[in-house]
Amino acid sequence: MASAINDRLQKTLNGLNVDSRLSTWLWLLLKSQTSHAAPRKPEELKELVKIGELGSPGMRDRMADLIQKTQGSVEFIEENSALFLLPEKDLEWITNNKRQNLFISRKLIEKYGYQPILPPTNLTGRDFTIAMVDIWAIEKTHKSWNINQIKFEWEQHSRSDQIFKWFDGSDIEQRLETAWVITKKKFPLLAYQENAPKEKEEFIILLETQSITTSDKILLMESIKKRWSQNKYRAKLTGKKQYNFILSEKAINRLDKLADKYDLRKTEVLEILLQMEEEKGIYIPERKALTKLT
Repeated sequence: MASAINDRLQKTLNGLNVDSRLSTWLWLLLKSQTSHAAPRKPEELKELVKIGELGSPGMRDRMADLIQKTQGSVEFIEENSALFLLPEKDLEWITNNKRQNLFISRKLIEKYGYQPILPPTNLTGRDFTIAMVDIWAIEKTHKSWNINQIKFEWEQHSRSDQIFKWFDGSDIEQRLETAWVITKKKFPLLAYQENAPKEKEEFIILLETQSITTSDKILLMESIKKRWSQNKYRAKLTGKKQYNFILSEKAINRLDKLADKYDLRKTEVLEILLQMEEEKGIYIPERKALTKLT
């Protein structure tokens, strides 16, 4: 658990541990009073506005001033924290992983009709996700069950990450370029809504914004890998042409033996023999000379 700061705000709310998490929740709670609370006197609204931006210098002191000036505020805050704030251990599974945070936010909105808060610009990542959960005004037991359900769904969902293990190889930029070409064709809306991904994580997030199923992801990755292999094969064929000709069985057997002996492809054996004959010019003239003698 994070340590509380022993300042005026902590002393004002001495029944609570006013650490960074609680002060963020408190700031959001107080700010919400300007729009969601019962009608207030102009001077009270002015005091609410005066608490300033989240994390700004003196913010905690200004919140302490407001609480001290407002009758019943301490009791109200303590009651709300007891009703709505989950223990830290219930939220330890939430990390700073961007994809996980987007997943949690999306589930809160989709499954539970959560009305998302408009976050301050300096509230991001895990801190923002925790703040969303904290400010969610449902009874703590229900909240705990819902969050555990989302945790279970995230664990199930992230198991499919092995689908994208192919991106862990070399040439990540080229692989993503190929992936983007194929993905745009299969899911045209993405081309209008998103930019080309620069990282593996961005690509996965891009697919998840469209709620693409696991089976569709598997099919997509198969298409991407197939195109990648085709591109690689075509690159190897640069400067090469295909020839079809008939060899005697004896020549085929010789070719097979040489390929096995030197662990080469048959085309490589032929290329080596042709190159050496072109450079040395030994065997063909000798063979022609022998043919003339016979």
